[in-house]
Amino acid sequence: MKQPPVDGYCAQCGFNYDTGDLQGTVTLLIKQAADCSMALTKAAAGPDPSVVRLRPEPEVWSAIEYACHVRDVLEVQRARIAQCLAEDRPVYAPMDRTGRVKQAKYEDQDPMEVAAALMRFAREFGAAARPLKPQELGKLGLYNYPVRAPRSLGWLIRHTAHEIQHHRHDITEILAKLEPPIVPKPRVVEEEAVEPTGETETAADATGEEVAAERAAD
Repeated sequence: MKQPPVDGYCAQCGFNYDTGDLQGTVTLLIKQAADCSMALTKAAAGPDPSVVRLRPEPEVWSAIEYACHVRDVLEVQRARIAQCLAEDRPVYAPMDRTGRVKQAKYEDQDPMEVAAALMRFAREFGAAARPLKPQELGKLGLYNYPVRAPRSLGWLIRHTAHEIQHHRHDITEILAKLEPPIVPKPRVVEEEAVEPTGETETAADATGEEVAAERAAD
């Protein structure tokens, strides 16, 4: 899978690291998390609940796998905010995003529980991020993804918002491709044209003969 950018503009999902204030970014994050949660529960309650566990391609995660990832990102990033505020030179432990898929058996998890936990962690992340002051937002921690580099708390919040928006795009796109339509499209049946044979009288001929007969009778 191609990794999304971690700075600037993401052409795939439309997120921009360079725009928006803290409060707006957090509000967007919670809204996008709610969209992920709703898309997952709607698909799981639909005509084919197994659609949430289907991978569109072998190397592309399923909707439930992306939703589990979003849930775990929110939990991990909230803990990193607390770590950064508590330590002078925080070094964040790697999340191991790819290893978690198999270790935590994402594909077997209950979509309703995942959706509920996703929203709970989104609200908790928002509660941790909203009160941060400019001085705190500028504090650095050593971040491991995609390369090991110092990153500010302000960047961490924006990056988390990008993760949620990007994977909301992934979840909705995958379900749109895989989810069967509730009402199938009607079949278009082309009727064959029937040529007149000459043996069958037309409506106009029949009408003419009837009028002539009526006049003769008068």
